[in-house]
Amino acid sequence: MRLSFVPLLFLAACNVAPPYSPPSAQLPATFKTSGPWRTAKPSDHEPRGAWWSAFGDSRLSDLMKKAEAANPDLEAAAHRVAAAKAVARADSADLLPSVLLNQSDKRNRSSGSIAYSFAGGRTVTRLRTTLDLSYELDLWGKVKNTRAASDAAAQAEEANYRSALLSLQGEIALNYFALQAQDETIALLQRTLALRQKAVDLAKARFKQGDTAQLDVAQAETEFAATQSEAIGLEKKRHELEHALALLIGRTPSDFSLPALSLPPHPPTVPRSVPSDLLERRPDIAAAEREMAALNAEVGVARAAMFPSVKLGVGAGSETSFIEKIVNSASRVWGIGPELQLPVFDGGKNKAKVEAARARYDESAAKYRSTVLAAVRDVEDALSSIEVLQRQRAVQQQTVAAAQRTVELAQKRYDAGLVAFFEVLDAQRTQLRAEQEATAIDGELMLNSVLLIKALGGGW
Repeated sequence: MRLSFVPLLFLAACNVAPPYSPPSAQLPATFKTSGPWRTAKPSDHEPRGAWWSAFGDSRLSDLMKKAEAANPDLEAAAHRVAAAKAVARADSADLLPSVLLNQSDKRNRSSGSIAYSFAGGRTVTRLRTTLDLSYELDLWGKVKNTRAASDAAAQAEEANYRSALLSLQGEIALNYFALQAQDETIALLQRTLALRQKAVDLAKARFKQGDTAQLDVAQAETEFAATQSEAIGLEKKRHELEHALALLIGRTPSDFSLPALSLPPHPPTVPRSVPSDLLERRPDIAAAEREMAALNAEVGVARAAMFPSVKLGVGAGSETSFIEKIVNSASRVWGIGPELQLPVFDGGKNKAKVEAARARYDESAAKYRSTVLAAVRDVEDALSSIEVLQRQRAVQQQTVAAAQRTVELAQKRYDAGLVAFFEVLDAQRTQLRAEQEATAIDGELMLNSVLLIKALGGGW
Protein backbone atom coordinates (compact mmCIF):
# COMPACT_ATOMS: atom_id res chain seq x y z
CA MET A 1 0.00 0.00 0.00
CA ARG A 2 2.83 2.33 0.88
CA LEU A 3 4.50 1.77 -2.52
CA SER A 4 1.28 2.49 -4.42
CA PHE A 5 1.85 6.21 -3.90
CA VAL A 6 5.43 6.24 -5.15
CA PRO A 7 4.50 6.70 -8.87
CA LEU A 8 2.34 9.69 -7.95
CA LEU A 9 5.31 11.44 -6.35
CA PHE A 10 7.08 11.60 -9.70
CA LEU A 11 4.12 13.51 -11.18
CA ALA A 12 4.52 16.46 -8.82
CA ALA A 13 5.89 18.67 -11.59
CA CYS A 14 2.94 18.00 -13.92
CA ASN A 15 0.84 21.05 -14.81
CA VAL A 16 -2.46 20.65 -16.65
CA ALA A 17 -2.97 24.37 -17.30
CA PRO A 18 -2.88 25.45 -20.97
CA PRO A 19 0.44 27.12 -21.93
CA TYR A 20 0.12 30.88 -21.75
CA SER A 21 2.09 33.60 -23.44
CA PRO A 22 1.15 37.30 -23.42
CA PRO A 23 -0.90 38.04 -26.53
CA SER A 24 0.38 40.36 -29.22
CA ALA A 25 -1.38 43.71 -29.07
CA GLN A 26 -3.24 44.41 -32.27
CA LEU A 27 -1.73 47.82 -32.79
CA PRO A 28 -1.52 49.30 -36.28
CA ALA A 29 1.63 49.55 -38.36
CA THR A 30 0.63 53.18 -38.98
CA PHE A 31 -1.96 55.69 -37.88
CA LYS A 32 -3.75 57.96 -40.32
CA THR A 33 -1.38 60.74 -39.38
CA SER A 34 2.10 60.40 -40.81
CA GLY A 35 4.97 59.03 -38.76
CA PRO A 36 7.09 55.94 -38.09
CA TRP A 37 5.07 53.30 -36.23
CA ARG A 38 5.76 49.80 -34.99
CA THR A 39 3.79 46.94 -33.47
CA ALA A 40 3.81 47.04 -29.67
CA LYS A 41 2.78 44.99 -26.66
CA PRO A 42 1.57 45.92 -23.15
CA SER A 43 4.28 47.43 -20.98
CA ASP A 44 2.38 49.18 -18.23
CA HIS A 45 5.38 49.26 -15.89
CA GLU A 46 7.05 52.01 -17.94
CA PRO A 47 7.19 55.34 -16.04
CA ARG A 48 4.91 58.20 -17.04
CA GLY A 49 5.95 61.14 -14.92
CA ALA A 50 3.92 64.27 -14.26
CA TRP A 51 2.54 64.66 -17.78
CA TRP A 52 0.49 67.71 -16.82
CA SER A 53 3.70 69.68 -16.25
CA ALA A 54 3.85 70.08 -20.05
CA PHE A 55 1.07 72.67 -19.65
CA GLY A 56 3.21 74.75 -17.29
CA ASP A 57 0.40 75.53 -14.84
CA SER A 58 1.19 75.40 -11.11
CA ARG A 59 -2.50 75.46 -10.14
CA LEU A 60 -3.12 72.36 -12.24
CA SER A 61 -0.15 70.60 -10.62
CA ASP A 62 -1.50 71.46 -7.18
CA LEU A 63 -4.92 70.03 -8.06
CA MET A 64 -3.28 66.79 -9.24
CA LYS A 65 -1.44 66.37 -5.94
CA LYS A 66 -4.57 67.02 -3.89
CA ALA A 67 -6.63 64.59 -5.94
CA GLU A 68 -4.10 61.77 -5.60
CA ALA A 69 -4.06 62.30 -1.83
CA ALA A 70 -7.79 62.73 -1.17
CA ASN A 71 -9.97 61.36 -4.00
CA PRO A 72 -12.22 58.69 -2.40
CA ASP A 73 -12.64 56.64 -5.59
CA LEU A 74 -8.86 56.40 -5.97
CA GLU A 75 -8.58 55.39 -2.32
CA ALA A 76 -11.13 52.62 -2.92
CA ALA A 77 -9.07 51.38 -5.89
CA ALA A 78 -5.96 51.30 -3.67
CA HIS A 79 -7.82 49.17 -1.10
CA ARG A 80 -8.83 46.75 -3.86
CA VAL A 81 -5.15 46.39 -4.76
CA ALA A 82 -4.26 45.70 -1.12
CA ALA A 83 -7.01 43.07 -0.87
CA ALA A 84 -5.92 41.35 -4.10
CA LYS A 85 -2.30 41.23 -2.91
CA ALA A 86 -3.40 39.73 0.41
CA VAL A 87 -5.37 37.02 -1.42
CA ALA A 88 -2.29 36.28 -3.54
CA ARG A 89 -0.17 35.88 -0.40
CA ALA A 90 -2.78 33.57 1.11
CA ASP A 91 -2.83 31.38 -2.01
CA SER A 92 0.98 31.28 -2.07
CA ALA A 93 0.95 29.86 1.46
CA ASP A 94 -0.69 26.67 0.14
CA LEU A 95 2.62 25.77 -1.52
CA LEU A 96 4.07 25.19 1.96
CA PRO A 97 3.09 22.60 4.56
CA SER A 98 0.62 23.67 7.21
CA VAL A 99 1.33 22.98 10.85
CA LEU A 100 -1.42 23.05 13.48
CA LEU A 101 -1.19 22.76 17.23
CA ASN A 102 -4.34 21.04 18.51
CA GLN A 103 -5.30 21.13 22.18
CA SER A 104 -8.34 19.25 23.40
CA ASP A 105 -9.47 18.97 27.06
CA LYS A 106 -12.66 16.95 27.48
CA ARG A 107 -14.55 15.29 30.30
CA ASN A 108 -17.54 13.21 29.28
CA ARG A 109 -19.77 10.44 30.63
CA SER A 110 -21.05 7.54 28.52
CA SER A 111 -24.50 6.03 28.97
CA GLY A 112 -24.81 3.10 31.35
CA SER A 113 -27.99 1.75 29.75
CA ILE A 114 -26.65 0.74 26.35
CA ALA A 115 -26.78 -2.99 25.61
CA TYR A 116 -23.42 -4.70 25.28
CA SER A 117 -21.66 -1.48 26.19
CA PHE A 118 -18.26 -1.93 27.86
CA ALA A 119 -17.51 0.43 30.70
CA GLY A 120 -20.84 2.20 30.26
CA GLY A 121 -21.86 4.87 32.69
CA ARG A 122 -18.33 5.98 33.42
CA THR A 123 -16.98 9.52 33.41
CA VAL A 124 -13.69 9.92 31.56
CA THR A 125 -11.25 12.81 31.36
CA ARG A 126 -9.23 13.05 28.16
CA LEU A 127 -6.39 15.52 27.63
CA ARG A 128 -4.95 15.57 24.10
CA THR A 129 -2.18 17.75 22.64
CA THR A 130 -0.89 17.10 19.13
CA LEU A 131 1.18 18.86 16.51
CA ASP A 132 -0.18 18.01 13.05
CA LEU A 133 1.58 18.66 9.73
CA SER A 134 -0.33 18.50 6.46
CA TYR A 135 0.92 18.95 2.91
CA GLU A 136 -0.90 18.54 -0.40
CA LEU A 137 1.20 17.21 -3.23
CA ASP A 138 0.71 19.57 -6.16
CA LEU A 139 0.58 16.71 -8.68
CA TRP A 140 -1.33 18.59 -11.38
CA GLY A 141 -0.35 22.18 -10.67
CA LYS A 142 -3.59 23.03 -8.87
CA VAL A 143 -1.88 25.00 -6.10
CA LYS A 144 0.62 26.65 -8.43
CA ASN A 145 -2.13 27.67 -10.84
CA THR A 146 -4.24 29.02 -8.00
CA ARG A 147 -1.27 31.13 -6.92
CA ALA A 148 -0.58 32.21 -10.52
CA ALA A 149 -4.22 33.23 -10.95
CA SER A 150 -4.25 35.32 -7.78
CA ASP A 151 -0.89 36.90 -8.63
CA ALA A 152 -2.18 37.90 -12.06
CA ALA A 153 -5.43 39.16 -10.52
CA ALA A 154 -3.42 41.32 -8.11
CA GLN A 155 -1.39 42.70 -11.01
CA ALA A 156 -4.63 43.41 -12.87
CA GLU A 157 -5.91 45.35 -9.85
CA GLU A 158 -2.68 47.36 -9.79
CA ALA A 159 -3.20 48.19 -13.46
CA ASN A 160 -6.82 49.11 -12.69
CA TYR A 161 -5.53 51.45 -9.99
CA ARG A 162 -3.18 53.12 -12.46
CA SER A 163 -6.06 53.35 -14.92
CA ALA A 164 -8.23 55.00 -12.26
CA LEU A 165 -5.39 57.41 -11.45
CA LEU A 166 -4.88 58.32 -15.11
CA SER A 167 -8.61 58.76 -15.57
CA LEU A 168 -8.79 60.98 -12.48
CA GLN A 169 -5.89 63.11 -13.67
CA GLY A 170 -7.46 63.39 -17.11
CA GLU A 171 -10.82 64.45 -15.66
CA ILE A 172 -9.13 67.13 -13.55
CA ALA A 173 -7.28 68.50 -16.58
CA LEU A 174 -10.39 68.41 -18.77
CA ASN A 175 -12.51 70.25 -16.20
CA TYR A 176 -9.70 72.67 -15.45
CA PHE A 177 -9.22 73.70 -19.07
CA ALA A 178 -12.98 73.79 -19.63
CA LEU A 179 -13.13 76.21 -16.70
CA GLN A 180 -10.36 78.30 -18.28
CA ALA A 181 -12.27 78.41 -21.58
CA GLN A 182 -15.43 79.43 -19.71
CA ASP A 183 -13.57 82.21 -17.92
CA GLU A 184 -12.13 83.40 -21.24
CA THR A 185 -15.64 83.59 -22.70
CA ILE A 186 -16.95 85.43 -19.63
CA ALA A 187 -14.04 87.91 -19.86
CA LEU A 188 -14.79 88.41 -23.55
CA LEU A 189 -18.41 89.24 -22.77
CA GLN A 190 -17.34 91.59 -20.00
CA ARG A 191 -15.14 93.49 -22.46
CA THR A 192 -18.01 93.49 -24.93
CA LEU A 193 -20.32 94.86 -22.23
CA ALA A 194 -17.97 97.77 -21.71
CA LEU A 195 -18.13 98.54 -25.44
CA ARG A 196 -21.90 98.12 -25.42
CA GLN A 197 -22.15 100.60 -22.55
CA LYS A 198 -20.10 103.11 -24.51
CA ALA A 199 -22.43 102.59 -27.48
CA VAL A 200 -25.45 103.28 -25.25
CA ASP A 201 -23.86 106.44 -23.86
CA LEU A 202 -22.92 107.60 -27.36
CA ALA A 203 -26.41 106.92 -28.73
CA LYS A 204 -27.99 108.85 -25.88
CA ALA A 205 -25.63 111.77 -26.36
CA ARG A 206 -26.29 111.93 -30.10
CA PHE A 207 -30.03 111.63 -29.53
CA LYS A 208 -29.95 114.64 -27.18
CA GLN A 209 -28.09 116.56 -29.84
CA GLY A 210 -30.71 115.55 -32.38
CA ASP A 211 -28.23 113.67 -34.55
CA THR A 212 -29.99 110.28 -34.25
CA ALA A 213 -33.42 108.84 -33.61
CA GLN A 214 -34.56 107.33 -30.31
CA LEU A 215 -34.57 103.96 -32.08
CA ASP A 216 -30.76 103.96 -31.97
CA VAL A 217 -30.84 104.36 -28.21
CA ALA A 218 -33.36 101.53 -27.83
CA GLN A 219 -31.28 99.24 -30.06
CA ALA A 220 -28.10 100.00 -28.12
CA GLU A 221 -29.82 99.36 -24.79
CA THR A 222 -31.32 96.10 -26.09
CA GLU A 223 -27.93 94.87 -27.26
CA PHE A 224 -26.36 95.79 -23.91
CA ALA A 225 -29.05 93.93 -21.94
CA ALA A 226 -28.81 90.85 -24.19
CA THR A 227 -25.02 90.68 -23.76
CA GLN A 228 -25.36 91.15 -20.01
CA SER A 229 -27.88 88.31 -19.81
CA GLU A 230 -25.59 86.03 -21.80
CA ALA A 231 -22.65 86.82 -19.50
CA ILE A 232 -24.70 86.03 -16.40
CA GLY A 233 -25.87 82.75 -17.95
CA LEU A 234 -22.27 81.61 -18.39
CA GLU A 235 -21.76 81.71 -14.62
CA LYS A 236 -23.93 78.60 -14.21
CA LYS A 237 -21.55 76.42 -16.23
CA ARG A 238 -18.56 77.91 -14.42
CA HIS A 239 -20.00 76.97 -11.03
CA GLU A 240 -20.68 73.43 -12.26
CA LEU A 241 -17.08 73.01 -13.47
CA GLU A 242 -15.71 74.37 -10.20
CA HIS A 243 -17.94 71.99 -8.23
CA ALA A 244 -16.74 69.07 -10.39
CA LEU A 245 -13.12 69.91 -9.59
CA ALA A 246 -13.94 70.08 -5.88
CA LEU A 247 -15.41 66.58 -6.02
CA LEU A 248 -12.38 65.21 -7.89
CA ILE A 249 -9.94 66.45 -5.23
CA GLY A 250 -12.12 65.17 -2.40
CA ARG A 251 -13.47 68.53 -1.24
CA THR A 252 -16.95 69.95 -0.87
CA PRO A 253 -17.94 72.77 -3.28
CA SER A 254 -18.38 75.21 -0.39
CA ASP A 255 -14.76 74.57 0.63
CA PHE A 256 -13.21 75.11 -2.79
CA SER A 257 -12.94 77.94 -5.28
CA LEU A 258 -10.66 79.06 -8.09
CA PRO A 259 -10.06 82.62 -9.31
CA ALA A 260 -10.79 83.57 -12.90
CA LEU A 261 -8.43 81.70 -15.19
CA SER A 262 -7.08 82.28 -18.68
CA LEU A 263 -6.27 79.77 -21.37
CA PRO A 264 -2.58 79.44 -22.23
CA PRO A 265 -1.71 80.97 -25.60
CA HIS A 266 -0.87 77.58 -27.10
CA PRO A 267 -1.37 73.93 -26.10
CA PRO A 268 1.74 71.75 -25.62
CA THR A 269 3.49 70.95 -28.87
CA VAL A 270 2.44 67.52 -30.12
CA PRO A 271 5.20 65.63 -31.94
CA ARG A 272 4.48 65.01 -35.58
CA SER A 273 4.92 61.28 -35.00
CA VAL A 274 3.99 59.72 -31.65
CA PRO A 275 5.73 56.34 -31.20
CA SER A 276 3.19 53.61 -30.76
CA ASP A 277 5.17 52.15 -27.86
CA LEU A 278 3.50 54.83 -25.73
CA LEU A 279 0.30 52.83 -26.18
CA GLU A 280 2.06 50.01 -24.35
CA ARG A 281 1.77 52.04 -21.16
CA ARG A 282 -2.01 52.17 -21.20
CA PRO A 283 -3.05 50.61 -17.90
CA ASP A 284 -6.36 49.31 -19.24
CA ILE A 285 -4.46 47.22 -21.82
CA ALA A 286 -2.19 45.86 -19.09
CA ALA A 287 -5.19 45.06 -16.87
CA ALA A 288 -6.95 43.20 -19.69
CA GLU A 289 -3.82 41.14 -20.39
CA ARG A 290 -3.34 40.26 -16.71
CA GLU A 291 -6.98 39.18 -16.47
CA MET A 292 -6.35 36.81 -19.38
CA ALA A 293 -3.36 35.33 -17.54
CA ALA A 294 -5.42 34.83 -14.38
CA LEU A 295 -8.26 33.11 -16.22
CA ASN A 296 -5.81 30.90 -18.10
CA ALA A 297 -4.42 29.70 -14.76
CA GLU A 298 -7.96 29.08 -13.51
CA VAL A 299 -8.46 26.68 -16.42
CA GLY A 300 -5.57 24.67 -14.94
CA VAL A 301 -7.20 24.75 -11.50
CA ALA A 302 -10.45 23.43 -12.95
CA ARG A 303 -8.63 20.70 -14.87
CA ALA A 304 -6.72 19.57 -11.79
CA ALA A 305 -10.00 18.81 -10.01
CA MET A 306 -10.53 15.93 -12.47
CA PHE A 307 -7.39 14.13 -11.23
CA PRO A 308 -6.45 12.46 -7.93
CA SER A 309 -5.29 14.64 -5.05
CA VAL A 310 -2.90 13.41 -2.38
CA LYS A 311 -2.33 14.91 1.04
CA LEU A 312 0.47 13.82 3.33
CA GLY A 313 -0.23 14.02 7.05
CA VAL A 314 1.95 13.63 10.10
CA GLY A 315 0.77 14.10 13.66
CA ALA A 316 2.27 13.46 17.07
CA GLY A 317 1.51 14.39 20.63
CA SER A 318 0.21 13.12 23.93
CA GLU A 319 -3.14 11.85 25.20
CA THR A 320 -4.00 10.97 28.77
CA SER A 321 -6.63 11.27 31.46
CA PHE A 322 -4.14 12.55 33.99
CA ILE A 323 -2.43 15.88 33.67
CA GLU A 324 0.66 14.64 35.53
CA LYS A 325 1.15 11.91 32.90
CA ILE A 326 0.94 14.20 29.89
CA VAL A 327 4.70 13.91 29.30
CA ASN A 328 4.99 10.17 29.97
CA SER A 329 6.10 7.99 27.08
CA ALA A 330 3.08 5.81 27.58
CA SER A 331 0.83 8.80 26.74
CA ARG A 332 2.39 9.43 23.34
CA VAL A 333 0.25 9.25 20.25
CA TRP A 334 1.22 9.66 16.60
CA GLY A 335 -0.05 9.06 13.11
CA ILE A 336 1.36 9.21 9.62
CA GLY A 337 0.01 8.44 6.19
CA PRO A 338 -1.25 9.80 2.91
CA GLU A 339 -4.83 10.64 2.01
CA LEU A 340 -5.99 10.01 -1.55
CA GLN A 341 -9.07 11.55 -3.14
CA LEU A 342 -10.07 10.40 -6.61
CA PRO A 343 -13.19 11.70 -8.36
CA VAL A 344 -15.11 8.67 -9.60
CA PHE A 345 -18.50 10.09 -10.54
CA ASP A 346 -19.68 13.69 -10.32
CA GLY A 347 -22.34 13.85 -13.00
CA GLY A 348 -20.07 15.89 -15.30
CA LYS A 349 -19.59 18.67 -12.72
CA ASN A 350 -15.82 18.98 -13.06
CA LYS A 351 -15.99 18.81 -16.86
CA ALA A 352 -18.57 21.59 -16.87
CA LYS A 353 -16.32 23.69 -14.62
CA VAL A 354 -13.43 23.28 -17.08
CA GLU A 355 -15.68 24.38 -19.95
CA ALA A 356 -16.84 27.38 -17.93
CA ALA A 357 -13.24 28.34 -17.16
CA ARG A 358 -12.32 28.08 -20.85
CA ALA A 359 -15.31 30.22 -21.81
CA ARG A 360 -14.30 32.90 -19.29
CA TYR A 361 -10.80 32.89 -20.73
CA ASP A 362 -12.12 33.22 -24.29
CA GLU A 363 -14.33 36.10 -23.13
CA SER A 364 -11.32 37.86 -21.59
CA ALA A 365 -9.40 37.42 -24.86
CA ALA A 366 -12.23 39.10 -26.77
CA LYS A 367 -12.31 41.94 -24.20
CA TYR A 368 -8.56 42.35 -24.56
CA ARG A 369 -8.85 42.75 -28.33
CA SER A 370 -11.68 45.23 -27.81
CA THR A 371 -9.56 47.22 -25.34
CA VAL A 372 -6.68 47.46 -27.80
CA LEU A 373 -8.97 48.53 -30.64
CA ALA A 374 -10.53 51.18 -28.41
CA ALA A 375 -7.05 52.45 -27.52
CA VAL A 376 -6.16 52.81 -31.19
CA ARG A 377 -9.42 54.63 -31.86
CA ASP A 378 -8.81 57.02 -28.94
CA VAL A 379 -5.41 57.99 -30.34
CA GLU A 380 -6.79 58.39 -33.86
CA ASP A 381 -9.63 60.58 -32.58
CA ALA A 382 -7.34 62.84 -30.58
CA LEU A 383 -4.69 63.18 -33.29
CA SER A 384 -7.22 63.96 -36.02
CA SER A 385 -9.11 66.39 -33.77
CA ILE A 386 -5.94 68.31 -32.94
CA GLU A 387 -4.93 68.48 -36.61
CA VAL A 388 -8.39 69.72 -37.67
CA LEU A 389 -8.66 72.21 -34.80
CA GLN A 390 -5.25 73.70 -35.56
CA ARG A 391 -6.32 74.38 -39.14
CA GLN A 392 -9.67 75.73 -37.98
CA ARG A 393 -7.95 77.96 -35.42
CA ALA A 394 -5.80 79.59 -38.10
CA VAL A 395 -8.86 80.33 -40.26
CA GLN A 396 -10.89 81.54 -37.28
CA GLN A 397 -8.18 84.06 -36.36
CA GLN A 398 -8.54 85.47 -39.86
CA THR A 399 -12.30 85.62 -39.30
CA VAL A 400 -11.83 87.57 -36.06
CA ALA A 401 -9.48 90.02 -37.75
CA ALA A 402 -11.95 90.54 -40.60
CA ALA A 403 -14.84 91.03 -38.16
CA GLN A 404 -12.87 93.64 -36.23
CA ARG A 405 -12.17 95.50 -39.47
CA THR A 406 -15.86 95.33 -40.38
CA VAL A 407 -16.84 96.90 -37.05
CA GLU A 408 -14.36 99.73 -37.59
CA LEU A 409 -15.70 100.44 -41.07
CA ALA A 410 -19.34 100.25 -39.93
CA GLN A 411 -18.62 102.66 -37.09
CA LYS A 412 -17.00 105.14 -39.49
CA ARG A 413 -19.92 104.90 -41.90
CA TYR A 414 -22.37 105.44 -39.05
CA ASP A 415 -20.41 108.41 -37.72
CA ALA A 416 -20.53 109.87 -41.22
CA GLY A 417 -24.30 109.38 -41.32
CA LEU A 418 -24.12 106.94 -44.23
CA VAL A 419 -25.77 103.95 -42.50
CA ALA A 420 -28.18 103.24 -39.66
CA PHE A 421 -27.01 102.21 -36.22
CA PHE A 422 -28.34 98.71 -36.87
CA GLU A 423 -25.42 98.07 -39.24
CA VAL A 424 -22.94 98.82 -36.45
CA LEU A 425 -24.78 96.51 -34.05
CA ASP A 426 -24.86 93.74 -36.62
CA ALA A 427 -21.12 94.06 -37.21
CA GLN A 428 -20.47 93.98 -33.47
CA ARG A 429 -22.58 90.84 -33.08
CA THR A 430 -20.57 89.18 -35.83
CA GLN A 431 -17.31 90.14 -34.14
CA LEU A 432 -18.49 88.80 -30.78
CA ARG A 433 -19.55 85.46 -32.26
CA ALA A 434 -16.25 85.18 -34.13
CA GLU A 435 -14.27 85.83 -30.95
CA GLN A 436 -16.42 83.39 -28.98
CA GLU A 437 -15.83 80.72 -31.62
CA ALA A 438 -12.10 81.38 -31.51
CA THR A 439 -12.12 80.97 -27.72
CA ALA A 440 -14.11 77.75 -28.06
CA ILE A 441 -11.58 76.36 -30.56
CA ASP A 442 -8.69 77.23 -28.22
CA GLY A 443 -10.49 75.40 -25.43
CA GLU A 444 -11.13 72.38 -27.65
CA LEU A 445 -7.44 72.26 -28.55
CA MET A 446 -6.48 72.10 -24.87
CA LEU A 447 -9.08 69.42 -24.16
CA ASN A 448 -7.97 67.27 -27.07
CA SER A 449 -4.36 67.61 -25.99
CA VAL A 450 -5.41 66.09 -22.66
CA LEU A 451 -7.39 63.37 -24.43
CA LEU A 452 -4.32 62.48 -26.53
CA ILE A 453 -2.20 62.18 -23.40
CA LYS A 454 -4.82 59.90 -21.83
CA ALA A 455 -5.04 57.82 -25.02
CA LEU A 456 -1.29 57.36 -24.99
CA GLY A 457 -1.27 56.16 -21.42
CA GLY A 458 -0.08 59.39 -19.84
CA GLY A 459 2.53 61.32 -21.81
CA TRP A 460 4.29 61.29 -25.15
